[in-house]
Amino acid sequence: MKTHHSSPAAIAAFTAVALAALAACNDSPDSAATVPTPPAAAALSISGTAATGAALAARSVDAKCRSGTATATTAADGNYSMSITSGTLPCAMRVTLADGSALHSLATGTGSTARANLTPASQLVLARLSGGDPAALYAGFGATAAAALDNSAVQAAATAVVQVLRDAGVDFSTVGDLFTAPLVAANGSTAGNAFDQALDLLRTRLAASNITLAALADTVARSSPAAPATALSGTPSLPAAQQLQPAAATCAALRSGRYRGVVAMPSLNGQFETDVSTLNAGTLTFSGGNGSTVITPVTGVPCRFSVANDGSQIVVSQAGVLVISQPENGALRTAVAFPEQAITLAELAGEWNNLGVESNAGATTLVSATVTVSATGAITSGQYCDNLRTCLPAPSGHGQAFRAHANGGFELYNTSNSGIDRVFAYRSGGGELMTVSLALDGSYSFSTRKRVSTLPALPAAANNTWGLTANSLGINNGFGDSSNTVIAVDTARNGFMRTSIISFSTGVTRPETFTINSPRDGFNTRRAETVTASDGSTSTVSEFVALGLRGAGLTAVALPVGNQFNVSVVKP
Repeated sequence: MKTHHSSPAAIAAFTAVALAALAACNDSPDSAATVPTPPAAAALSISGTAATGAALAARSVDAKCRSGTATATTAADGNYSMSITSGTLPCAMRVTLADGSALHSLATGTGSTARANLTPASQLVLARLSGGDPAALYAGFGATAAAALDNSAVQAAATAVVQVLRDAGVDFSTVGDLFTAPLVAANGSTAGNAFDQALDLLRTRLAASNITLAALADTVARSSPAAPATALSGTPSLPAAQQLQPAAATCAALRSGRYRGVVAMPSLNGQFETDVSTLNAGTLTFSGGNGSTVITPVTGVPCRFSVANDGSQIVVSQAGVLVISQPENGALRTAVAFPEQAITLAELAGEWNNLGVESNAGATTLVSATVTVSATGAITSGQYCDNLRTCLPAPSGHGQAFRAHANGGFELYNTSNSGIDRVFAYRSGGGELMTVSLALDGSYSFSTRKRVSTLPALPAAANNTWGLTANSLGINNGFGDSSNTVIAVDTARNGFMRTSIISFSTGVTRPETFTINSPRDGFNTRRAETVTASDGSTSTVSEFVALGLRGAGLTAVALPVGNQFNVSVVKP
């Protein structure tokens, strides 16, 4: 019988298998127990694309998560991916650009994978979400901030930004979630997808408007519900959507878009004297239901226009608000127009000052009010002042409230008498809101959020304005010019003195004395007195009560002598 010999390698392999089997079968008390190795903790995986309309290649991407941090570098197509051991969502994301600036985003969810695109659009969403600089949100992000992150607030911020950009003609509404939607960034011979093309258009609009992304994000932040009151600015400026629109050649504040017009006059047909038209700033043409109107620049006067076919005169504030002297039935009426915006009922919550004109059988009475509005639109408290100073508290349960109107703006109604006014709101670039209300009988008023007035700083520059004054019948005589300069401040009396030009042909001025926060906080009163003008003549100064519409570049002025009402517009 022939014997076969196995190789040493085969013997070794057999021995190893046998020993392993023996160990598995050995259950004696003296044998060592085998401890299974626990599975490795799942790593958090984040990926996305960094782009501005072109891929951001070879740029550093950083993540700060609820737990864990990581850094990655973008590829030539702007894509990146990173793995964070024991990382948990949500995460704040940052990509650093070549000029040292950064774009920010969020990675949200509850799983072990997430996507976060880093784009100018995500930067705007974080500005809206935080009500401030996205860089500050990133810097302060950690476990506490992550735990407080509200996904519904994130989505609301994204929705608001998409609407703002859509109003500016840059439509992201079809691309999907701005953080997670597929983004193919243009690079080399690869063309970008629809998302990337929208980013391209945004970049083009920014360049054409001569505005930086940082400046646009600042405006978006000030319009956020999260923006503190101290962050809001009373300096007139355009809202974000208007900043990206084409401008008129002679007025940077007049931009293309849809405008809401309100005419202060009694209704002619049982309908409110308000409409919406569309402006082409390049051709200076308003188009609407009543046809087209071309406005003509006044030579040598920025932001002032006229209408040849009816004699209307128009001036534009630096916040994009138009004040108009408009012929209606043989008389000049005061009108205002401003870009149409989607303002929610909840955004009216807070305390408001109001100044306006109430119509009584064709004549007018000056009125003012200070009211508090709830998040549901109800007026919960307030003072109503029929002669500017004698005020009565709003009765409990009076039932007056705002509600949204299907055709834009709001209705102010009273359940006890069914009275209804139309009310329209406008938010300027500084984040401040103003409203204009209109009744069928021609009553109208302006409102601004209540703010305590502060004394002006010295030295002060000249304040140059256009003024449109309506008489007791609501009829005006066109715009007049005004110029004044604050020359002294009296902290003890909470007032100031200014000199006002009373004759532009001779340059004669006179002193005028003001008390701030009179008759109530946020209003200012010019004192009635007899003064000596700069040429030695005697001049009579009549009393008026003024309400500056913060951020709008407008001041509403009630003059008790003659029941006159003036709308003043700061010149550019």
